[in-house]
Amino acid sequence: MLDSDRESPFRLQSRIRPHGLDHSCIADLRIVIVEDEEIIGIFIEEILSEAGATILGVARSVSEALEVIEQMQPNAVTLNGNLGGTISGAVAERLDELGIRYLIVSGQHIHSDPRLSAAPRLAKPFDPETLKAAAVQHLC
Repeated sequence: MLDSDRESPFRLQSRIRPHGLDHSCIADLRIVIVEDEEIIGIFIEEILSEAGATILGVARSVSEALEVIEQMQPNAVTLNGNLGGTISGAVAERLDELGIRYLIVSGQHIHSDPRLSAAPRLAKPFDPETLKAAAVQHLC
């Protein structure tokens, strides 16, 4: 089967129609951002907090993410699939165990980890409206 024959996370951006979307549910989100690139973490934090989300923290590694998630008990997570060269599958596994919704925000598709490969994904680079639309679609 060709990738074009099945639903692909690479197409998430093109399927989201951000304009005119009701973002009000974002105000109910308590989010942990898992991102190793500081500037991107700040960008995500600014967009989602301006949309009304409560940002509980930003984690930059797998171990830090697992600790912050346990301590802060978010109801949603944005998760980079590759944190400083380490695949974040252990974080996705723990989020699945806890029943916490997450959105992969990554510049690459992680084929080696089935959880990350199957999860909703927003490709980098992205614009603010597309991130908010993805949050509404997958985190609310």
